[in-house]
Amino acid sequence: MMKYDARWFASQAATWDDDPRRVERARRAANAIAAEVPLDPSWSVLDYGAGTGLLAFALADQVGDLLLLDASDGMVEAARRRIAACGRSGMRAQLHDLTQAPLPGGERFDLVISMMVLHHVDDVPVLLKRLFDATNDGGWIALLDLEPEQGEYHDPCFTGHHGFSRGMLRRTLAAAGFGHLTVRQVLEVEKQVDGVPRRFGVFLATARKGVPS
Repeated sequence: MMKYDARWFASQAATWDDDPRRVERARRAANAIAAEVPLDPSWSVLDYGAGTGLLAFALADQVGDLLLLDASDGMVEAARRRIAACGRSGMRAQLHDLTQAPLPGGERFDLVISMMVLHHVDDVPVLLKRLFDATNDGGWIALLDLEPEQGEYHDPCFTGHHGFSRGMLRRTLAAAGFGHLTVRQVLEVEKQVDGVPRRFGVFLATARKGVPS
């Protein structure tokens, strides 16, 4: 994860959930995941780049234990406050950057989810390999991120990825070890670009560990 992103997200954590568009986006993302992945109440779930937990909470009623992982201390603290307030058992938030080190303890999960994180990551193949290692055999991964765009989604100083092509996603997920790959657009995000509203597509990529393509 690029370091300036962690600092920026930490500065936004206290008011992140105040934007109803983010809440609605997480709800729709959770619905899209549920439509593609056969969720089970016994499943353990890792949400990487979980932020305040919007996506994890939107899925929480359909799965078991959840670990919310983020590289921003501010986001982790906000997620912990939210978990404490709701009293949901089996849900925890932890500060960790998988691009820098594997998950301590070798913990594995039945489902790994991540939303709008990949385009901030310098080395996507390294992250996907570590997410693969954190997935149980037969388990699922569900990733949401930007369709290819022309660099208008972020400000000009952004140095991350301007979305991902279908081919790139399939190659990197397969190289990490995942099979049974599917990719489709499930959302649109509206942002102002030079005072003009623009819509940016968001895909959902799902894959499984130990299941051939």
